[in-house]
Amino acid sequence: MKKIQLIIIALFLFTWVVYTQESEGISFKQIGKVKPRSSNQIATNNWSIGGETMDRDLVEYNSWKDYIGALGAKQIRLQAGWAKCEKVKGVYDFAWLDEIIDGVLAEGVEPWLQTSYGNPIYEGGGGIHLSAGFPTSTEALEAWDNWIRAMAKRYKGRVKIWEIWNEPGIDIKVNTAELYTDFYIRTSEIIRAAIPDATLYALSLGSVVEQGREYTNTFLKTLKAENKLDLVNEITMHGYTYNPSSVYPDYEKMIHVIKKYSDVITIRQGELGCPSEYQTIYALRNYNWTELSQAKWVCRKMMGDLGHDIPSLYFLIIDIVYTHNHEELMESPKRNTKGLIKSDLNRKFVSLKQSYYAYQHVTSIFDHSLKRLQNYQYTVESDSSLSVFAYQSAYFDRQIVAVWMDSQTPADSNKKTLTTFDFPEGNFNEPVFVDLRTGKVYEIPKESIVHKNGTHYKFKNIPIYDSPILIMDKSLVFLEELNK
Repeated sequence: MKKIQLIIIALFLFTWVVYTQESEGISFKQIGKVKPRSSNQIATNNWSIGGETMDRDLVEYNSWKDYIGALGAKQIRLQAGWAKCEKVKGVYDFAWLDEIIDGVLAEGVEPWLQTSYGNPIYEGGGGIHLSAGFPTSTEALEAWDNWIRAMAKRYKGRVKIWEIWNEPGIDIKVNTAELYTDFYIRTSEIIRAAIPDATLYALSLGSVVEQGREYTNTFLKTLKAENKLDLVNEITMHGYTYNPSSVYPDYEKMIHVIKKYSDVITIRQGELGCPSEYQTIYALRNYNWTELSQAKWVCRKMMGDLGHDIPSLYFLIIDIVYTHNHEELMESPKRNTKGLIKSDLNRKFVSLKQSYYAYQHVTSIFDHSLKRLQNYQYTVESDSSLSVFAYQSAYFDRQIVAVWMDSQTPADSNKKTLTTFDFPEGNFNEPVFVDLRTGKVYEIPKESIVHKNGTHYKFKNIPIYDSPILIMDKSLVFLEELNK
């Protein structure tokens, strides 16, 4: 190749690198990327993923099964689907569910099985969609009990986590708290009889504001009066918000309600997701979401849950295609684009979204070898509202500090602000900068680091924005170096 051609190529590559760095607002030298870890490579972590609506054939297992293991989640939420399992009275078809449960277990992901919804082959059998009523007739309730009993027997040893119904309190006129409590007790007692050490999730709260708290209070008050609080291990909470940080005050209020009755029952985030496109229906509608803003939302929600010590689930692995239960959808099926994977209107795989890779970056770094440092001391030269959480390796005390601007809904922009941080109790042998969304790992230049008095670190000109960045010890990142 002629010398002039080599010079042109070199200039092009240099220009591309400079343009890329400037467009991302990061002038540091990139040294590599976060290397994803599969679920089988991770012992335990804080992360679950949603695999819902296959009970109604709104999502196809074959469209996402090849991508679950690489995601790094350790649990997946599935809906068992009574109406799909029992299409003829007394005859069960578990083949579809067996394939999914055995498939995710082989990938190192623990299934979390939700008992929803009703079954229209029975009079008074309840509905099969969100907001549907419980089975109510004597025949239908007996059939429900038999189905639960058959599932518990079949999946003992494969499924330990069971969640009773989905968002029963969405329509409190149909599913009152008293009705749900009775329904929960009969269902959970059948499961515990077959699986004594089963972990039971309750309520699946669609509302975490006042209505949800009243529903929870009635539920727990009744259980306590009947001496049955031991039937609940955790309460799962949803609560969709455009700004991921907005939900935590309501979670705190819910914890206060729970503690009136039990110091043992805990909460977990049971379902929350964000669209990747503008939508006129479904949760978080009528906002100009993009794949970029969705990826930011995913990182902020995951890291916010971790910073508040809440087990976290992202809803969901692939887009849902709804075709019923809504007048607009009857005429024209539409995707609920909250998936980490894009599907088409035939429910087939199209592509991995930016959020899929962002999720991988979180699961690769943040497993249970890290412990959160409560009341971590820092000062910052910034007028913006920030979320700041620190973590320390359980093995050799090196640290990670996560930072992001948290006052607004994630924007479709990567504009950064240069900021100075002071960490009086820092522990970094070789600090690096990581953009969690992109997974890019950068060297922090010496002129940006002031290390004084042993543990006192000052980091200057650190670019921050409305998506989490990490200042962390290089030893704590699984690094795929650029020169390899």
